[in-house]
Amino acid sequence: MEKVGHGMTAEVFRAMLDKKQEVAVKVIEWNKVAMTDRQRVAFIREVSVMAQTQHPNLVRFLGVVSAARPPLRIVTEFCRGGCCFDLLHNAEDVQLVWPQLHKICQDVAYAIEYLHNFNPKIIHRDLKSMNLLLTAPIKSMHDCPDVKVSDFGHSRMQESAAGVAAWAEMTAAAGTYHWMAPEVFRGSIYDEKVDVYSFSMIMFEVVCREVPFEDRDADEVGNLIASGVRPDQEAIPENCPKLLRALMLRCWDQDPRQRPSFTQIVKELEPMKSCWPGDWKK
Repeated sequence: MEKVGHGMTAEVFRAMLDKKQEVAVKVIEWNKVAMTDRQRVAFIREVSVMAQTQHPNLVRFLGVVSAARPPLRIVTEFCRGGCCFDLLHNAEDVQLVWPQLHKICQDVAYAIEYLHNFNPKIIHRDLKSMNLLLTAPIKSMHDCPDVKVSDFGHSRMQESAAGVAAWAEMTAAAGTYHWMAPEVFRGSIYDEKVDVYSFSMIMFEVVCREVPFEDRDADEVGNLIASGVRPDQEAIPENCPKLLRALMLRCWDQDPRQRPSFTQIVKELEPMKSCWPGDWKK
């Protein structure tokens, strides 16, 4: 197996399944017996969400390997293009055009609309460009990005009527600070609109090719966001489509009730395709 990525509790490898299919193997680095409660919950959540969902813009789940001895392994389809974070922030030689940037936003919106309308409802809680994978490399302005949302370790599923109260009482911080909604930082009760806020930070990354609040320490970011501060709008290019900019600003509204649903976001993104040259209207 070839190592292609790593995180705090896992490493990701490229491997072959039955010598025919290229797959990604997420190797959980902690011993199952010695898991903390938090690690155990994250693992169960990730497998549960991936096993029950299927959408073209979600990474496809293939199975779990749980032998008598560790480590645990989650097997998914392999996305050869890496993550959107690297494309947007570490590939300065790749010029991206507005149809490509719009397609990235649209693919993410399709995926999260599916999760929010799933029965039972699912919120991701850790949307960020590092968790957006590309099925193929983007090397020039002529390549069409195909994005898949991954990493469901922080996801929450509303499993039953008895669980509605618990769903409404989510206050524990989940996600990554630079993409985290203000109500999470404040310890307020929150719902699926936290994903809408995180999506607005992804839109900022896509439009500006900057990490939101990248010059601030993580602890400082939380206080800024909770107080209503947002990324610098001067970073938004002058030729940014007005509809895209307006949608981003609504998605990062301080009041989650004023943020659009993902059904509305998809509805607003769809007509923008008509603005692009013929090959990009697909």
